[in-house]
Amino acid sequence: MITDADTRLHLPDVSRADWAETGYFNFYIPEANIFGFIYIVHRAGVGATVSDIEIIDRAGFSADDAVYIDLINHNPLVDRAEDFRLETGLSFKATSIRDYVLDYDAGGVKLHIEASALMEPYDIHDPAMDPMAVADAAAAVANSGFGTAYSAHFDMTVRMKGSLSLGGRTHAIDCVSTMDHSWGPRPENGFHPILWANAHFDDGLALHGIFSVDRTAPVGQQHVFKHGYALVGGEVRGAKAGSVRTHRPGLFPTTMEMTIVDRDDREHTVSGSVLVHHPWVPYGNNLSPITMARWHRSDGAIGVGTYLEGFPLNRLRSDLA
Repeated sequence: MITDADTRLHLPDVSRADWAETGYFNFYIPEANIFGFIYIVHRAGVGATVSDIEIIDRAGFSADDAVYIDLINHNPLVDRAEDFRLETGLSFKATSIRDYVLDYDAGGVKLHIEASALMEPYDIHDPAMDPMAVADAAAAVANSGFGTAYSAHFDMTVRMKGSLSLGGRTHAIDCVSTMDHSWGPRPENGFHPILWANAHFDDGLALHGIFSVDRTAPVGQQHVFKHGYALVGGEVRGAKAGSVRTHRPGLFPTTMEMTIVDRDDREHTVSGSVLVHHPWVPYGNNLSPITMARWHRSDGAIGVGTYLEGFPLNRLRSDLA
């Protein structure tokens, strides 16, 4: 069970260099075709906090195509994960596990976000919430979708409000998004291929899924469901199954279809297309093509969300493996 205490640093009994505590927040300004995110990693074992602010507005194939990137790997470790300010210009405050305020002011970019939860934190290891949760700790890690990095993990759909100023213009931020928070061993040479995807609609429906990935498998068989939920009318329905079918001419998808099957066997299917994409490298050994997607339902409703895959780089290219 996730509580307000989980806004604070979680420190293992024995210090280990690969221990990490992460927080991810992304926002959408679809009318301006802008997608942005803030990613924070606390590495208590090496005394460092990573801050990563990135803004994208096109289908980019290199980091140089981004509107803005400020990724600093070696800030001094913060004293309090729930309330801190970095010299990078980023400040963060969690007033509860459900409510966050983030500000950034540097490099000609000014960003203010207030994120308020539309649901309880979805703990992927809590069987009361997640039909895919398992009691055995080793099995839970094996089935997390991201190995030990998700030893503890929650996702949470939030309402985001705020503003983004850049290039002489100010854009309002008013969207529904999904954030996450994880803690546990996160060795940078031990990442697992993963898909983290979600879709948000104006009528209150939100879908979220975590899948393992094998890009060498046939289309329609590349993703295996691990965890997820459907948020329907304010009610969280843990997911018991899911599927993804993705078409990609290269690293980035062009179209995708995602189905989430909730605990009551109700199927929620959405079809997506790409608005912007970017080759995010959150860690040196991990290439994460990230996409702001436009999602469509069969009833004609249109939503927005994130389609994020991550692939380890410390392996032989597929033709040599």
